[in-house]
Amino acid sequence: MDVKSLTCLLPALLSLNLFVSSSAAKTLPAAEAKTIHQLEPVIVSADRIRQPINTSASSATLISGEELAEKRPSRIDDLLRGSPGVSINSSGTTGETITIRLRGSASNQTLVLIDGLKVNSPWDGTYGEWGNTDLGDIDRIEILRGTQSELYGSEAMGGVVQLFTKGGGKSRGAALSLGAGSFGTLRESVEHSGGGERVNYLFSAFTQKISPGQFDHDAYWSKGLSGRFDWQIDQSLSLSAICRLREAEKELAVNPEGAVSATQATFFWDDKGRRRDRLSQQTLAIEGYPYDVWHYRITFGALQDHYRAEKGVFGQPAALSITDVSSGRLVVETQHDFTWPSLSAGSGAFSHTSSLGLEYEQDAADGLVEIAGIPSSRNSVDKSRSLWSLFFQDRIESHSSVLTAGLRWDKNSAYGKVVSPRLSESLLLDQKSRMRLKMSWAKGFRAPTFKELYYPKRGNPNLNPERNTSFEVGLVQSPTDKLTVGCTWFRMKFQDLITKTLTSAENIGQAASRGIEGEITYHPLSNLDLQLSYTYLDSEDKDHGHEIPEMPRHTWKIAAGYHQGGFFLSPVIQIISREYSLSYLDPPFSLLDLQGHPMKKYNPGYSRIDLVIQYDLPHYPRSANEWQWYARINNLLDKEYYEVQGFPAPGINFLTGISGRF
Repeated sequence: MDVKSLTCLLPALLSLNLFVSSSAAKTLPAAEAKTIHQLEPVIVSADRIRQPINTSASSATLISGEELAEKRPSRIDDLLRGSPGVSINSSGTTGETITIRLRGSASNQTLVLIDGLKVNSPWDGTYGEWGNTDLGDIDRIEILRGTQSELYGSEAMGGVVQLFTKGGGKSRGAALSLGAGSFGTLRESVEHSGGGERVNYLFSAFTQKISPGQFDHDAYWSKGLSGRFDWQIDQSLSLSAICRLREAEKELAVNPEGAVSATQATFFWDDKGRRRDRLSQQTLAIEGYPYDVWHYRITFGALQDHYRAEKGVFGQPAALSITDVSSGRLVVETQHDFTWPSLSAGSGAFSHTSSLGLEYEQDAADGLVEIAGIPSSRNSVDKSRSLWSLFFQDRIESHSSVLTAGLRWDKNSAYGKVVSPRLSESLLLDQKSRMRLKMSWAKGFRAPTFKELYYPKRGNPNLNPERNTSFEVGLVQSPTDKLTVGCTWFRMKFQDLITKTLTSAENIGQAASRGIEGEITYHPLSNLDLQLSYTYLDSEDKDHGHEIPEMPRHTWKIAAGYHQGGFFLSPVIQIISREYSLSYLDPPFSLLDLQGHPMKKYNPGYSRIDLVIQYDLPHYPRSANEWQWYARINNLLDKEYYEVQGFPAPGINFLTGISGRF
């Protein structure tokens, strides 16, 4: 479907929109519609405006602050695993690389935002801090599946994951959390928040230490600071300032880059491997409502990312391979939303919102790469580029439908111009069962990274953006207040994928994915929640004739949450089918595991059970208003498995502790 086809489809959707709206309006009392509208959870990522999650045409998952507090995740992937359309792979223990992928897309095709600021690394396009992200200052997480480039530009080919930090208005006072667990884990965090009617603030800090870790030379340290200041200047103007700093260091016990011969490599135990990460971000946002019909937001953002990896060289005890890269980003953006006077068509009323945005972004990267301890291989990188973006979105909403059309124009100093359109529709088919039909079509892209463009002796400065087209259609239904059922079919096609060759990188890759996402949530009792989610993913690497690596065909998640008084219990079962292994090499090449065996073509599937227990303690000491004891047990049955073949996943492990507010 091209832009010409899109212009033909738009009138048809408008006609369908009018027909369904008119029919539904006859059976939908305004008061009832308003009540339902107010009770539904609200998201802001889907159309960059506040809206109930159920009316959004995007496939979205919301992880609330309440769920964050109850599930006590050791790492962020503990929360996201098994979510519809989400594939997660961890290269072993805490602090190792974690990749999060949506609907068959790569990790650098998933955009990650924190309070609206893009935090994907300018160097390689990924968000490498998943393993270092502390959730103590996170208020909620929104996940959008499917192409979102018409609003967010590059990296949003597969979808968007946005984290929102806490403000000081929800709770005031001090909070403390202390925890200890397997492999010598110690974790501490502290928080203080306060303010009044117009001014609120929150400051938090955390440290985590894991020593010795699961293996020899597997220790991990991390620490962080964050602060947020919110000022309601008057009824129509507010200001928010956010600052976050994270530092981490990880001993890399397993090294997959041991060269045995020209055709064979091996995993080996590395007593010199070490990685250091440092990420800081600053955001200043001004938000205003000059008139009832006009809302605007101006954002200034800065990101600084430093990464240093030292790895031993197989068979050369004194040698090191070093990568030391610093990258940064400056962003200035403004968005203006105009809500036009309501219109009437037939017996239905329509609201009309137009959004216009302008962004400027400056990215830079500099660093050093030294391969296998060979001084002659030492090369440096020092590059920058700028980006101008303009986007427009039109949203027409009635009691029973939401029609959205958007277009984004990007101009980058490194690769030129890209246009990204999107069209979506959400239709209420049946008021009694609250059945909605959701559809969307979009085109997206991913810009080549500094690493792909300028990596010493392997980069290609003439690369073009990767491109994709996506389409999805789904139904969601809530026949009762206790039951919600949803199912979505999707298809994505990728073109001009950047593929590494022996000497360079080229836009020669093609891939495709299609699948089904299903989710059921059921509340049979007021104190019992049940959830079942399933993802079927059929992916294909068209260049090599096999599935996209590390993309399981079947993913199941079964979860429950039980409350009784101050007691909370939540078991989670995950079932992952086998997947094509990223570690497998086609003959005559081969990669050996730690035991010296050739890697298998498929990484076997696995199942895993996690358990969370929480108990509200009596109010002691008297100055505290709430204390909880908590315990989280991962891999309860101590299963042996690999999420990334070659990197052993942790066996049974736990984290327990207390937390409270003063």
